[in-house]
Amino acid sequence: MINRDRALQRFMELVQIDSQSMNERGVADYLIAYFTELGYEVHEDMVSRKAVPQSNAGNVIVKVPGKGSKAHEDIIILEAHMDTVEPGNGVKPSFSEDGLYIVSDGTTILGSDDKAGIAQIIEVEAVLRENNLDHPPLELLFTIGEEVGILGAFNIDKELVKGKIAYVLDGGGGPGAAVIGGPDYYDILGTITGRAAHAGQAPDEGISSIQVMADAISNMKLLKIDEDTTTNIGRVICDYPTNVVPEVTRFAMEVRSLDTEKGKAQVQHVLDTLQASVDKFGAKLEVSVDQSLHAYHHSEDNPVLKRFKAMCERHNLDYRTLVMRGGTDVSGLSYNGIDAIALAAGGEFAHELRERLIISQFLENTQQVLWLVTE
Repeated sequence: MINRDRALQRFMELVQIDSQSMNERGVADYLIAYFTELGYEVHEDMVSRKAVPQSNAGNVIVKVPGKGSKAHEDIIILEAHMDTVEPGNGVKPSFSEDGLYIVSDGTTILGSDDKAGIAQIIEVEAVLRENNLDHPPLELLFTIGEEVGILGAFNIDKELVKGKIAYVLDGGGGPGAAVIGGPDYYDILGTITGRAAHAGQAPDEGISSIQVMADAISNMKLLKIDEDTTTNIGRVICDYPTNVVPEVTRFAMEVRSLDTEKGKAQVQHVLDTLQASVDKFGAKLEVSVDQSLHAYHHSEDNPVLKRFKAMCERHNLDYRTLVMRGGTDVSGLSYNGIDAIALAAGGEFAHELRERLIISQFLENTQQVLWLVTE
């Protein structure tokens, strides 16, 4: 029932709408106009708009009433994010020479992350409507700011989004794969302030902030802490002439963990180690910790996962579950009490100039979404 040409054409239209993070207005307007014309109840989520004022749009929510024998079943949310990473403006999509892929011209990403997911949702709704298929009530949710902190999914309007199970259509791979777990993620930003002095005439009167930072790093557990937890320092900035004992050093680092308690313990270890070095040299520390992802891990008896597994068994799909170390909107939806899993949309090499849509997987993945909402 999936209309191959229509689905691919829709995808190519979507990737040509500029929507780098915080500039989702064009895609939001496209979706609002499209679904309003079809007669659906459509909302722009003002809770997300207020919570993320740096964006020029809010989440878009479309209410699709249930039909036939399934009209009174529980609501199912189909979700994808509207934003892309940079460089994502001026995308020029085309078919590869072998006809197996859709690619960009190589100067930008393609944007299959996550406009493949948006195109899937649009195609599934079209097939349901055209073929008069029975299905539960649907909420189509299109979020802002996924690539810069899952901002839209964490800040959904709970008065508008009523569903309690969701399929997040985002990522690569073929049908049958589901992301069921993800990490806590902490950003740790800080400044160490020592005391400036002439490095040649009076070095003993100074406190070297970079020396303090080096001492902390030498005593800190970094990189792979255990099977669940990692820690990385991505930036240390200290820029002074060599004849000055450097007064200020700024740093940025992250902690990730699939285990909430281990993550908290590692963050505390980082803070304690920094403070110990600061105290040792008589410097000062300013530090902030921001948690942008919340860990989740679904068991096999989770309702949304059980539904997906049963669909895979009916259609002889290779059912498999994955735990990822990065973030998807599943984290934000789970935080808001929605059971969600992420399913593949069909893209490959996300966030790279060689990003491409695997056409066969995109269509197969769209078909599995249709089965999920009709069986």
